[in-house]
Amino acid sequence: MNRPNSIIEPYGASREILEREEREGIEDLERLARILDDFIRIPILNIRIGLDPILGLVPWAGDTLSALLSLYLIGSAIQYGLPKIIILRMAMNVAFDYLIGVIPFVGDASDFFVKSNRWNLNLLRKHAQERRKPSFSDYLFVIVVIGALLSLIAGGIALVFYSLKAAGRLW
Repeated sequence: MNRPNSIIEPYGASREILEREEREGIEDLERLARILDDFIRIPILNIRIGLDPILGLVPWAGDTLSALLSLYLIGSAIQYGLPKIIILRMAMNVAFDYLIGVIPFVGDASDFFVKSNRWNLNLLRKHAQERRKPSFSDYLFVIVVIGALLSLIAGGIALVFYSLKAAGRLW
């Protein structure tokens, strides 16, 4: 007979609290993904857009801000014990969205179809059931991945800055 240990787990209450906190955490991430990727429905086209394409209208800066907001979702993946390969895949989704997004006009059009936050949330939901305690190497890996993404974003900002500076010398 499986009885909960009353000292460690009185009547399963701590398990219920953990499950509720996990649901609330995923709901918060769902809210972030919805705001960034599909907050507004365009009625005639039946396409949903979020803050990402709206921010993308501000050249380079909007895509950079959107990518920085997406890092929160990747950082949350360690809390749910996702495997490193899934975290890397999430980072690649954000990098793809960012690299396409900084290209004028092409990036604006791609924001209607490239929904990296929604993709990442789906990956998180799919693999969060395999919950395990993260090891030191998991934390180190996530730090390296987020550092690489921040370097990519910083490189994009530097490229824009130097391009504008060079264009200013032409006039």
